[in-house]
Amino acid sequence: MLRSSKFYAKLFVSSSCALVIAMYLMYLGRGNNFFFDEWMFVTSRRGLSVDALLSPHNGHLSALPALAFMVLLKIFGLDHYEGFRFAAVIVHLLVALMASLLIRKNHGWSIGITVFVVIGLMGAGWQNIFWGFQIGFMGSLFFFLLSLYLLDLGRTQKGSISFVLSSMSLACSLLCAGLGVAGLAVIAMLCLFSVDRQRTWWIPVGPAVMYAMWYLKYGTSQAKLSAIDGVPLYASESASGSAAGLFGVDRIWGALLVGALFYFGARLVIRRRLTLRSVALIAFALVFWTMVGLSRTAVWEPNASRYLYVGIVALAVGGLDIVHVGRAAGPLSSSRKAGMVFVAVLAVWGSHASLVQGAAWLKNEGDIVGAELAVVMMHRETIDPLMAVDPVHSFMLPVGAYLAAVDDLGSSAAIDPQQIVNTSEQARLGADLLLNSLVVPQTMSDPAICQVENQPESRMQLTPGSTVVVKILQATTFGISRFAPQETSRAGMRSIEPGLYQIDIPDDVVDVPWTLTLEIPTDVRICDM
Repeated sequence: MLRSSKFYAKLFVSSSCALVIAMYLMYLGRGNNFFFDEWMFVTSRRGLSVDALLSPHNGHLSALPALAFMVLLKIFGLDHYEGFRFAAVIVHLLVALMASLLIRKNHGWSIGITVFVVIGLMGAGWQNIFWGFQIGFMGSLFFFLLSLYLLDLGRTQKGSISFVLSSMSLACSLLCAGLGVAGLAVIAMLCLFSVDRQRTWWIPVGPAVMYAMWYLKYGTSQAKLSAIDGVPLYASESASGSAAGLFGVDRIWGALLVGALFYFGARLVIRRRLTLRSVALIAFALVFWTMVGLSRTAVWEPNASRYLYVGIVALAVGGLDIVHVGRAAGPLSSSRKAGMVFVAVLAVWGSHASLVQGAAWLKNEGDIVGAELAVVMMHRETIDPLMAVDPVHSFMLPVGAYLAAVDDLGSSAAIDPQQIVNTSEQARLGADLLLNSLVVPQTMSDPAICQVENQPESRMQLTPGSTVVVKILQATTFGISRFAPQETSRAGMRSIEPGLYQIDIPDDVVDVPWTLTLEIPTDVRICDM
């Protein structure tokens, strides 16, 4: 009866922690919208087909996240991003759960739940946590950790069912992202070089064959052997960045933590206490950093949040695995447990600012695209379908492809056009730049139309749907602004040659006037007709 009470007490505490973390992360990520690579899934992977599932994304096999996006799009459409954000939070907490289960086996429930909280509130990993698209990256990590857990379980229980499930989990890891290749290498090492390899050798074979068949048909390698010289530096920066990100401190402190871990590991090697299983997570991190270092030569980002996420999980679990084989047998003392909990509190406190800032950054990015999509929806009949909605924030999203997705799904990711004026200055600038593309001065050949010439001010307010005729006496530049300050919208200024032009201002549902800005107003005349 006492054991049953302890079990239910642990279950209650664990569930409460998971629920509180999930609610807090959903609160922080509120207001996010579709962003960057997600649009490629929205525009090209809506319909269920073999190519939609198996076509690579930046070299990754992304069948499971593609399938998940298809389902989520059908359920939530484009106007309820909360469903995608909730999916990311759930997968993130599953990663934290698997990490805590792997640690609980050696260090007990209290340390396991402590690590769950630390990973659950991992500030440095905000990009994965709040960005729905990253269910693939996190899913690959989750299934690798699950495969490792089931492999350990099968060896403990002497059962083959766990081995079968371990192989299936490894296959799922490969079906989520290229991160699964690092998992495949580690599981293969543990199965082929262990004393019970006659029982486990086959576990990585099926997933490896499956991935090889996919690669022969669809695979494209982004790795460049010419970049191998930079791998050590890339791995060292990633390792130190991950260790520093765990506590939210400068990278130099992360380098010291990694150095201390490797020093401790080297001592265990000399004492012949280190095992393949105890270094599995560290090996996984090293393979992952090598893969990224070889394939991301054009974009040197060893401290990108989505990569730090993987490094933090690997170092946290792998470091505790090494500590386990290095200490004397027996449970941790209460004082050591208290010390580890105190360190965990420091980690959560130190990295919390990154969590909040990351959520705010993604929300701002979503606001920018949402405001621009509002312009697209208002002027869908006249805007160029081949134009990118935003050359920076969504350059892979052509207007025509987005409108096709809107028509197919019956929903839109655009904000209410009336709310554009309440968005950030960057979002209003993005809307203005799109509106600028709609204003194309038309050359007029009859100079007699200009009966009276009025010298304009540098800025003129024009109502939606109005028309103005201008005579340009000297080459100058002009720009259109509406929602953002004119000083900000000068990025959209365009040149115009001498001549007579008619400028038509598009009409829409928003009453905010347009502002025409002229660089050299003394050389321009406004014609009264």
